[in-house]
Amino acid sequence: MSTVPVSETSIGDSTTLAAARRMVTEALSDLERAWRNPRPDAVVEAARRHLAAAENWADARREGA
Repeated sequence: MSTVPVSETSIGDSTTLAAARRMVTEALSDLERAWRNPRPDAVVEAARRHLAAAENWADARREGA
């Protein structure tokens, strides 16, 4: 499973954007743990959480948070 790190923060990130970044990182960790011991329902749920967190992060970036 290939991942793109999003945990690096840049100077000037708002607290909202930093929190969204942390949520993405945590959700990705959950997905990676679920993937190692694949139970289809757990993997799907972890993937959905990761996608939702990534969408929130992208929205925060677009809104200039």
